[in-house]
Formats: sequence, structure tokens, C-alpha cells
Amino acid sequence: MATTNNNSNKMTIIAGIYNMYASEVKAFLMSYTHNEMAAEDMLHDLFVKVMALDMVNEQTAKSLLFVTARRMMIDDARHKAFVRQYEKDAQAMMDHFDSYSVERHIDSDRIIRLERLRVAEMHKKSAQVYNLCFHEECSAKEIAEQLGMNQRTVEGHIYRCRKEMRAYLKKVM
Repeated sequence: MATTNNNSNKMTIIAGIYNMYASEVKAFLMSYTHNEMAAEDMLHDLFVKVMALDMVNEQTAKSLLFVTARRMMIDDARHKAFVRQYEKDAQAMMDHFDSYSVERHIDSDRIIRLERLRVAEMHKKSAQVYNLCFHEECSAKEIAEQLGMNQRTVEGHIYRCRKEMRAYLKKVM
């Protein structure tokens, strides 16, 4: 019974404090937010915090409300600064990865161009084996069947072509 009385008494005090100071505190919050609805939201959050406190009295209520409102404004400003910095960092990171992917795309185009030039200079059979092996992903056995060659000969072509291409790409890159 005493707890119910205390809660009822506390709610009566908080309701009185709300009626006395809500418009002043809202004006104070408006000076920060410049938005009436945001100020009202902060005001309601403020009174929810006050209702959670055990000791609320009418003599120190005004100070409590303005100190708590000021802390809420500081917290909000810090949160907004953190979000802005996070967005800035995320954008910088995305720009970095975008430029990196563009660079990789340019590099891969250059490698493909150089590879095609080198394949064009290869002996006809070697070029056929290289293309079938590395572009069409055929096995040595499949290439041998397609070109009517011995499998060991095809494996020799693959080995020499790979070695030759690596040396060429190392030299030109």
C-alpha cells in the first residue's frame, strides 16, 4: 500500500513539474534542434528519464530538467558527429575500392591484350593448344583427341606455352 502511495505521489509531482517547466524546456530543446517535433520527442524522452529516478523533488526539478536536457543535446550532437564521421569514412573506403577495382580492370584488360599478342606470335599448334587449355579449359586428353595429337605432345605444348607466357608477361609488366 505504501509503494502505491509513493508511486502515486511521485507521478503527481512529475505531472506538476511537467506542467510548470515543459514549455521552457521545450524552448531550450528547440534552440538546439530547430525542429518542434524533434524537441517534443526529446522532451518526452527527458520526462521518461525523470520518471525512472527515485528521488524527484519540486525544489531541484528545474535544474534537473535543464541539466538532463543539456546532456541529451550533447549526446545527440556526439551521435550525429559519429554518424557523419562513419559515413565519411565509409565513402572514402568505397571510393578507394572503386578506384582499386577500376585499376584491376585496367590491369586485367592490359594482361589480356598482351596475352593475345603473344598467342598470335606462337606456332599455330601451340596457339591452338594454349587457347583450348587456358581459355576453353579442356584437359590434355580432350585437346589431344580434338587436334589428333599424342597426349604427351599436348602436355609438352602446354608446359612450354605456360612457361613462355609467364616469362613474356614478367618481361613486359
